[in-house]
Amino acid sequence: MKSVHDFSPAGFRAAYEEKGWSQGDVARAIGVSVNTVGRWVRGKGAPSPRLFSALLKELGVPRSRLLLPLSPDADLAVLRTRAGLRQEDVAERLGVQPSDVSEMELGTGRMREEWAVTLSSLYDVSLDRLVKAREETERRWRERFDAGRRGGR
Repeated sequence: MKSVHDFSPAGFRAAYEEKGWSQGDVARAIGVSVNTVGRWVRGKGAPSPRLFSALLKELGVPRSRLLLPLSPDADLAVLRTRAGLRQEDVAERLGVQPSDVSEMELGTGRMREEWAVTLSSLYDVSLDRLVKAREETERRWRERFDAGRRGGR
């Protein structure tokens, strides 16, 4: 399972400290170990989309508070994990199979036009930003494909 991209350890720490919580309080609230929370604070890992959603709920903060600014080269998977969503969550909202979402994020499947408005809303980004993420996803796929072809010669 992917971790949330662009997770902000400093933003996370500030959010739970402002609430008067310790790392142990956070761990108990979302059902993880204190060591796990400590790793996130030190930037040695980040929560999964499911745990990220739990953090937002328990800390009562907006998603942007626990994230670094969105990178210009963010792809579709980054947008999804930043939204605290699993591929299964997105598939359910789109009425498709999780494999369709996986293929879209790998660049091997297309993002259907009729998905754009729903994805923009789910990921809380503009349609233009969504299109940029799709283009980045496809660019990375082409790079992997071309590298594979060169390596197979």
